[in-house]
Amino acid sequence: MDLAMAQRLVDRRKAAGLSQEALAAQLGVSRQAVSKWERSESSPDTDNLIALAALYGVSLDELLYGEAANNADDLEDGSASTETADVAGEAEDSAENADRSDKPLVDVSLARGIHVIDPNKGEEVHVGWSGIHVINERKGEEVHVGPGGLHIDTLEDDGHSVHTNDDGTVTIDGETFSSWKEAHDKLDHHGKHFNTGLGRAWNKFPFPALVALAYLVLGIAYGTWATGLLLVFLVPVYYAIGDFIDRRHLSKLIECVYPAAAIAWFLYMWLCLGQPHPAWVILITIPVVKALIRWCRKQWKHRKRA
Repeated sequence: MDLAMAQRLVDRRKAAGLSQEALAAQLGVSRQAVSKWERSESSPDTDNLIALAALYGVSLDELLYGEAANNADDLEDGSASTETADVAGEAEDSAENADRSDKPLVDVSLARGIHVIDPNKGEEVHVGWSGIHVINERKGEEVHVGPGGLHIDTLEDDGHSVHTNDDGTVTIDGETFSSWKEAHDKLDHHGKHFNTGLGRAWNKFPFPALVALAYLVLGIAYGTWATGLLLVFLVPVYYAIGDFIDRRHLSKLIECVYPAAAIAWFLYMWLCLGQPHPAWVILITIPVVKALIRWCRKQWKHRKRA
């Protein structure tokens, strides 16, 4: 789907006074799906396009192309000229309001509350009787605080969702915990759920503190204060190995370990051996390896779905 249509979907939704969550509820789809439509990452299917057009009170042509398609009768009776004049008038109005298009839009109403939209930053804030609702479309984040509790969502498919419930329980990524303490015991500080006891123990071990202690010992005993800093690169490698032990995702292990190893090797060649050239070439391979791994991951997902 092109960017122009994605922007039309955003404009139509906001003109209807709907949040992504409210629109998703009306269509019976996930909020992530709505977010992808509006970021031009995917397209609504035919049924959803028809439902969107009916909801916004426009034709499919207007929703898809921004204007109704002309039929043969319109061309015969000269309506094309009228439409051209209308388009010219709209362009004139747009020119008059061009200096205001980059400013935040503010709506204050006793019934609707305070609604602020900043199109440049992709931010939307609504304060009303139902609570406080904040959306940052560029970062893919959404927060709602109201009588129903606290709701925090990241709009990406692999993002996280946190809801507090009326009975005191907490729902994180679809899994309900009896308390925040139970959630803390089963998840790490990033909200990642562990599949195995070994993975949980591995990731909760204070490895950075051990690295800091080793650095001090080597520095005091052997004076390797400069080269000892390379121990820092062991930290991301350690947690990548822990994630592999817990989830068995080889591609993610390589995606983390390779950049850390490449950067560490380059710094060693440069700072310790004084040979930054041609060692810097390895830095160019990092984005290439990442892109290759992500491509392989997508191909694997397509094969599994097929």
